[in-house]
Amino acid sequence: MESNLKELFGTRIAELRKKHHLSQQQLADMVGFKLIGISQIERGVKFASERTIQKLCTALECEPKDLFNFEVKRILTKQEKTAIADIKSMLENHPEHIINTFAFVAEKIQNE
Repeated sequence: MESNLKELFGTRIAELRKKHHLSQQQLADMVGFKLIGISQIERGVKFASERTIQKLCTALECEPKDLFNFEVKRILTKQEKTAIADIKSMLENHPEHIINTFAFVAEKIQNE
């Protein structure tokens, strides 16, 4: 399972920042960063050091474990992304095929 820890961590920082009604600039000021530093962390470009994690915890009134409280999501393969796009297209452009497919499956289930 692949995931990008920096991106997941950054997304979590942004969630907690917004929960506390802080702008990126306000959070940056609280941890002694420039705006670009918080922006890079939230975008997953840079990762926080141990010292920064401690400062973020103080600013966001949380424990270190709370900064890592996120669901790790697997990165989809190119084939999976293509399959999902194909399904979405079919749903949007050919809903009758979906209805017919569900009807067929329902009938098979009832007959078993």
